[in-house]
Amino acid sequence: MAEDGQMNYKMLALIVVLVIIITGVASFTFFTYFSVSSDEENNENEITSVEDIRPTYNAGDYTVNISNNNQINFVRASIVFELENAELAEELDKRSSQIRDRVISTLRAQNEEILEEPGADTIKGIVQEKINELLISGEITNVWFTELVVQ
Repeated sequence: MAEDGQMNYKMLALIVVLVIIITGVASFTFFTYFSVSSDEENNENEITSVEDIRPTYNAGDYTVNISNNNQINFVRASIVFELENAELAEELDKRSSQIRDRVISTLRAQNEEILEEPGADTIKGIVQEKINELLISGEITNVWFTELVVQ
């Protein structure tokens, strides 16, 4: 009879451990599934929401000879800036000569690896940094190349 009592405690302990494990696995699966689904829904909303699009400024077209490089002769680029606020477009208009100078000198100073990089993220960051140094009433939040030809 003592063995039957001990067997009941072992069986009860085994059942409790199994219930805890099953509950843990079910909870982990539930939270993982719903947290991934809600993240995907939030990303879709961010992308498709028109209110999230900031003002843009067409910085123009540039054709630049490359210095210090024998293989690449020139770069042709069309650039658009994403602005922090709409008032910044007025300052960019006033500083258009300075902006063209900065973009041209930045493009001329680059090497082949940076210019041919997929996505051109490095050159975008450099152009953004150089232009933001000029600005007083805000900053450029993103740089897009609507055309980038390296030859």
